[in-house]
Amino acid sequence: MTGCASLSEPGRPAREPRPWRLTGPFRHLSLTPDDSRESAPVSLASFSPQATDNGDDSAAATDSRWHFDVGLRVGHTRLRSTKQQLDRRLDLPMKLDIFNVFHSPQTPIDRKSEMGLNTIYLGAGFQQSDWLIWDFYVGGGAGKDGEHQRFANLNLDVEFEYAHIYTGVQCEMYPWGTPDYLNHLDWDQRLRASRPYIMTGFETGYVDGAGRGHFSVAPIRIYEDEVNVRDWLFSYLLGLGWAIPVDENLSFNISTHYSFHFYRPEEYNSWNFVTALRYRF
Repeated sequence: MTGCASLSEPGRPAREPRPWRLTGPFRHLSLTPDDSRESAPVSLASFSPQATDNGDDSAAATDSRWHFDVGLRVGHTRLRSTKQQLDRRLDLPMKLDIFNVFHSPQTPIDRKSEMGLNTIYLGAGFQQSDWLIWDFYVGGGAGKDGEHQRFANLNLDVEFEYAHIYTGVQCEMYPWGTPDYLNHLDWDQRLRASRPYIMTGFETGYVDGAGRGHFSVAPIRIYEDEVNVRDWLFSYLLGLGWAIPVDENLSFNISTHYSFHFYRPEEYNSWNFVTALRYRF
């Protein structure tokens, strides 16, 4: 049975997390000799469930398992073009405020600086081998920032709306093998059973945003402006992650990656931070 518990059967020792050893295509990077590679030829029996239950490290976690992810992704997008537009378009109405009674309104640049560009992340995938996992995911989020400032008969109204949806495919490569999913682990054992991974993939998405505002001396509008943004995005992802098992089915995954966008990289290149719970079926 996958993931033996620490409360082992009578006469069977409790199973401990595997030691960290380079595996798959990464095993050739090892700087220390591994006598196990010169052992007898590998037989099909070494990949049987019995081999795993007997503590054979090489046979652990080689079965294909489907999983489901749910989490939160925080983006830190460059938004260089947006910042230039905001500086240019907000400059005039703020200059009309000759008495300095209004403060600069909340913009998407402020939301980015406050780590507020968040989206819900959902994924599903499967484990192909003891070092490779595939993941297909979708995500999205929407928000709105609006602000009305008034002093006597002076009014400043600014409003921003934005929405972002995306989907992609990525692979996770585990140089030291995938985590050990075991029950009844303490935190020291969980850390020893956890594993880092390299992630890479491709993503496509769609951005829909709008900004509008006006400055008025009631009832006359002195200045009014509006801009709409609708872009299709396509990007390449590269990053690092860490998978920490909780029990034989559940793990906590954290990762960070950089998105290299092929369209308007000065605007949409970004760092992304993902925290997710993964459930293995």
